[in-house]
Amino acid sequence: MTFNANAKAKALRLKNEKKLISKKRFKPSKLDKHKQRLLALYEEDTSIANLQRWLLRKGMEYIGQL
Repeated sequence: MTFNANAKAKALRLKNEKKLISKKRFKPSKLDKHKQRLLALYEEDTSIANLQRWLLRKGMEYIGQL
């Protein structure tokens, strides 16, 4: 019976560890300082490629989905 209790305790501890590991980390994005300008350009029907080019001119290389 103690083996079963130990297994349950270990399983519970592993689940709690996983919650801590997978917890979201909140860190400001490098795009945050450009957010308003990017949104304004996007609302003016600027293409994604042009937005990426604009970011490059600002010294930011953005790789990924915008």
